[in-house]
Formats: sequence, structure tokens, C-alpha cells
Amino acid sequence: NTLVPGHLASVYSEVQTSRIGTRCPFRPPLPFHARRRAHHQATGSPDEIAKLFPNLYGQPSAEPVATKLLKISVVLSGGYALGGQNVIYDVFDYPRERAKGSTMYGFRGGPAGVMIRKYVQVTADFVYP
Repeated sequence: NTLVPGHLASVYSEVQTSRIGTRCPFRPPLPFHARRRAHHQATGSPDEIAKLFPNLYGQPSAEPVATKLLKISVVLSGGYALGGQNVIYDVFDYPRERAKGSTMYGFRGGPAGVMIRKYVQVTADFVYP
């Protein structure tokens, strides 16, 4: 019995088997809109930078701005994840600056933590030390 051409159903875990037959529902875009920002400026060698990036230098930019509170979850591999802390810091800081009041959760133990719902609310006291 095969669920996916070339793969025997007997090698799938129960989770994989149930996931194969399930279509993900359409997710609407993230609740962000773009806010126009000031023109880019260089602090050093602006003429040289303008020559290197003629289509970009001096152009206005946009930044995403959250239109409502977010609930964000983070899960890493469950083992050592080089650079994982940096990702968590950035994911934690972004909504704090742009969607104040948003909540972030982290799953302990990697994907297994998702399955057993082992999570913690990620707060500044948890992240920054």
C-alpha cells in the first residue's frame, strides 16, 4: 500500500500517515501593512555607495507594521542549534517593537515538544539572561 509514489506506507509514522491525507487550510497573509520610511542615507562614502547601488541608494524604504496582536511560536531542532539564540532574540524583539502586547511561546525539546504541548511563554526575563 503506497500513499506517496515510491514510498511504502509501512515506513511512515502515524503522524506522517495522517498528515499526508490532510491539506493545510489557506492562511491569510500576516497581519502587517507597510509603512513608508525615510530615504536611505549612508554615513560614510555616500557617493561611492550610490555608484555601487544606483537603483537602491537614496530610495524610500518600507517597514512592516503589525495591524493586530500576534501569537508567535518558536521551535528549533531539539538539539544544539547554532545561531538559534540569535533567531529567537530577533523573533522576540520584532513584535515587541512593532506589535506591543504580542505573545511568544517556545517549545521545549524540539518537535517532540510540539507534539506533547510542552511550551513556555517567552518573556524578556527568559530571553535576555
